[in-house]
Amino acid sequence: MRSASPAPTATPDNTADTAAANDPGEFAQRGGFDRLAGWAALHAGVAAAVVFDTLQWPPRMLGSHGLAPSTSAGASQAVATLLTDGAQECRVSEPASPQAWPHLEAWAAPMALHNLHWWPLPAANGRTTTALLLVNTDPQRPCDTSDPALQALAAHALDTVALMQRCEQIELRNTQILRESESRLNLTEHTAGAGSWSMQVGSGELVHSDEFATILGLTDHRQVTSLDSMVQRYNPEWRSGIRQRLERCALSGEGFDEELQIMVEGGAPKWVRTVSSAVRGIDGEIVRIQGAIQDISAQKQAQQDTLRLAMRLTTTLASITEAFVTLDRQCCFTYLNQESERLLQKTTADLLGQEVWHDFSGGLAERLKDKLTRSLNTNRRVELEDFFPTLGKWMEVRAYPFAEGLAVYFRDVTERRRSQEQLMLLETSVSRLNDIVAIAETGAGSQEPRIVFVNDAFQQQTGYTRAEVIGQTPRILLELDPAMTHLNALVANLQHNQQARTELMVRRKNGALFWVELEVVTVQATAEEVTHWVAVGRDITQRKTAEDMIRHLAFYDALTDLPNRQLLLDRLQQALAASARTGQFGALMFIDLDNFKILNDTLGHHMGDQLLQKVASRLTQSVRKSDMVARLGGDEFVVMVDDLSTDAEAAAYKARALGEKVLKTLREPFQLNGHQHFATPSIGVASFNGDHNDVGELLKQADLAMYQAKSMGRNTLCFFDPDMQATVSINAAVSSDLRIGLREQQFLLHYQPQVDRVGVVTGVEALVRWNHPVRGMRWPAEFIPVAEDTGLILPLGQWVLETACEQLAIWAHRPQTASLSIAVNVSVRQFRHPDFVDMVMAAIKRTGIRPHRLKLELTESLLADRMEITIDKMGMLKALGVTLSLDDFGVGYSSLSVLKRLPLDQLKIDKGFVADVLTDPNDAAISRAIIALAQSLSLQVVAEGVETQEQRDFLAYQGCDQFQGHLFSKPLPIEELDAMLENPTSGMVVMG
Repeated sequence: MRSASPAPTATPDNTADTAAANDPGEFAQRGGFDRLAGWAALHAGVAAAVVFDTLQWPPRMLGSHGLAPSTSAGASQAVATLLTDGAQECRVSEPASPQAWPHLEAWAAPMALHNLHWWPLPAANGRTTTALLLVNTDPQRPCDTSDPALQALAAHALDTVALMQRCEQIELRNTQILRESESRLNLTEHTAGAGSWSMQVGSGELVHSDEFATILGLTDHRQVTSLDSMVQRYNPEWRSGIRQRLERCALSGEGFDEELQIMVEGGAPKWVRTVSSAVRGIDGEIVRIQGAIQDISAQKQAQQDTLRLAMRLTTTLASITEAFVTLDRQCCFTYLNQESERLLQKTTADLLGQEVWHDFSGGLAERLKDKLTRSLNTNRRVELEDFFPTLGKWMEVRAYPFAEGLAVYFRDVTERRRSQEQLMLLETSVSRLNDIVAIAETGAGSQEPRIVFVNDAFQQQTGYTRAEVIGQTPRILLELDPAMTHLNALVANLQHNQQARTELMVRRKNGALFWVELEVVTVQATAEEVTHWVAVGRDITQRKTAEDMIRHLAFYDALTDLPNRQLLLDRLQQALAASARTGQFGALMFIDLDNFKILNDTLGHHMGDQLLQKVASRLTQSVRKSDMVARLGGDEFVVMVDDLSTDAEAAAYKARALGEKVLKTLREPFQLNGHQHFATPSIGVASFNGDHNDVGELLKQADLAMYQAKSMGRNTLCFFDPDMQATVSINAAVSSDLRIGLREQQFLLHYQPQVDRVGVVTGVEALVRWNHPVRGMRWPAEFIPVAEDTGLILPLGQWVLETACEQLAIWAHRPQTASLSIAVNVSVRQFRHPDFVDMVMAAIKRTGIRPHRLKLELTESLLADRMEITIDKMGMLKALGVTLSLDDFGVGYSSLSVLKRLPLDQLKIDKGFVADVLTDPNDAAISRAIIALAQSLSLQVVAEGVETQEQRDFLAYQGCDQFQGHLFSKPLPIEELDAMLENPTSGMVVMG
């Protein structure tokens, strides 16, 4: 056992007081020899005396008298310097060596040194062990060692030294024994993996063994010197508990034995067994506590490993999918897993200790007992398969003997027995199936599969007998390349899936072919090993024929037998992909027959069908075989040509040449049942390359180009221009915004005054404006054409009509505006709406206005066709009292014969004539003619677009009744118009 703080060692300069401080026993011994030296000096009559132990040389000083402390410390070395042999008594007045004298004087100072007397004390055995050094300061008095008192003192000194030497030998022996004990203890602790410790209750000082430090991984024994420092070596969660136990042990003597974890410097935590007990003094009080720690990490790890092993074993046994039990040599249950409890329908508690056949009937019990007993006696495995009535199951029992008894597996084979029965039924059924069934055994390695079974239907359908195909490969039926390709794909699919389906053509024995829908499934012995293929086939020849017909109808036009839109889109997508890969340009021609409707209406649809068939034939003959001709419907055809060139210009040249060829071909007359018919096409061409990825967009471009060709007069070819697309895109955006604007009421009306010859305001024209939230105020020319094309002119025109009527109703209550009229522009599409007259009547009735204050301005384009319907509607409006005006007169389709039949009230001279009436004689003549015509028909005349006073004066001189233009006022919002009517400008009068 080592102290946690080693004791300091003595140095040659230590005094007696220093020695006393370090070792009280040594001090007591030294004090006795000092007194002995004093007695010797007294009886010898000298100034000083020193007692030496001469068993060693230089001698060891045991005590002194009359010397200074520093002198006493150097006595041994001084004697060794003076004397070469300490066994003879001698008087020394001069040193044996002159060189020693300075050292001697230095040792003897500060006393005066005159002579020294060395007196060895003889022992009984003649061996000198003790000597006295007498220091005489009086040279006249020599030392007399024969004095009886001095002799008695010498004898006493010999006895004392002998006693001291014996005590030292005993102490040395005890020290050796203690060291040996400590060594054995350390060895024992190291072997046991245990380290001890001890703590003084009074001082709290703690000491420990080397093994204790080794277990804790201490590099310095001073790291653990107290109870607190030892407690800190335990894991944090254990510290509070171990401290309480140690404190209870120190207070009440209650020992403990615990297993805890400690922290090890530079290593993993260890499990240690910590033991402590109290040591009591004579008075029964606890003076110290002691204890030991033992490294039990290996035992703990072994316990955990054993526990894990036991858990794995238990889990393994419990997780065996089969019912597993163990029996002793009397065939009684010793263990059952969960599956055996489920299968035997009893718990472990019910069956442990019972014989395995206890609950079974007589015959079954005897058979089971016989089998298991035989297994035990022969030490061989046995099997039994029998019906267990109490369980209602067929069971397979397998028993394996081992030293303690039997390991028995129970397996429910009820389903297998049923499967065997069903298999017999299935074999019979499969043989009688109408579908073809064939089973092939997979070949090993690169060998091809071989047929091992075919049913009756196979023989009937293929004409081969079982004997002819058993052992043959399926290739006997599949000698055609397409069929083998399908079979190879099917085999590849079977590598990843257990089931595959395909359709292929099979050759009969007589050489005839028929379609078979084939489904193949694999039979696997293991997850990786396929042993057989089972193929079930059905004759689908009739279905395939029907599918071919349906496919043709789905992708080809029934009238012309050309590809239809669906097939065209598919081929066009392929062509775009190919163009992206090769860089070749292609072209798409959109062909529409001009005036085809007239042919249908005049000669009948059957003649139109003949024309379409002949057009399809001519188109097919006029293009390359690699090009595609398709009919989209009606009189619309599409020609797709690809691989024209990698150069854009060269490709465009070839496309134009092909288009001109098609034009020329279709311009030739067609013979239709004895009738010669001339047809002309309008062709739109859009080129494509790898940059295109939208088939629909490409079709739309060709379509736009075709309509451009029609607008150019028909019977021509037009290439797609991006500006066409831009216009269409802009119109589409305007159309979308128009719908939003109508829904969110973004439209408003501006009003432009109309004045008579004397400047009186007679009314206004309502002009629609669009207050777009992003683009600001928009004029009619920017959105009215789009509204016409999209049909949005109907809701927009209705809103203008109703708003104008509401404004007339407001003006009717004010004297200065009650006589004013409002002119509303009506589009052709709006006027021809079946309910237009009713809508006008409803607006008038709802607002309560006077009908003649509402003026409807109609355009000359209304007179192009459907004249009778137009005249009837105008008559109904006139009957309501509505004022009718013909707008932009002179630029449209009017004729005198038509004009005289119309129930009009007013003609408006187009501003195109008014603008140059002073500079262009033709415009002046037309204006005079219009005014004269109106006067002859008793119609009023309004000139619009009057910008200058000279224009107004000229028209007034010719007889014009009313004027409208910026000379008088620009179109104004209703607020500004009302303000102007309150304060008319110069030259204008508002009648109240």
